[in-house]
Amino acid sequence: MAEVCLTLHRVFTKGLISFEAPTDPELRDALVNVLLACHNKTNDFVQVTFKRPYKKRTTGKNSQNHHLNAHIMQICNETGNDYETVKYCVKMRAVENLNYPFETIGGYTVPKAERNCDTVECAKLIEASHILAAELNIILREEGE
Repeated sequence: MAEVCLTLHRVFTKGLISFEAPTDPELRDALVNVLLACHNKTNDFVQVTFKRPYKKRTTGKNSQNHHLNAHIMQICNETGNDYETVKYCVKMRAVENLNYPFETIGGYTVPKAERNCDTVECAKLIEASHILAAELNIILREEGE
């Protein structure tokens, strides 16, 4: 893995910029792998980008996640396609049109998993579902309509 994007907690250490390592074993392993690669290939130089983190996407009733999944199901019902296929198409529309994050593996575009999305990224997926529905001449119903 060439890169990993994490939200870390800054801790105060006199004279140093320090962050707590992630507690999730999968994220910790990903960070260790990147740091090992940097140690071996760039003499421990690491590229760091600082930005304010956004909250994770909302879940549950009346959430972003519910909104997105309802639109995906409506598109499925109208087209006869299965859920995973439509979800992938929505993600690809978001990659192509809305700067949704992705990685390239062996020449294939792999959109970011929505379970790892923040509120801004999930909003892009919702907008992409609107774009896909419009391209397919499907009128989406919002919750409560």
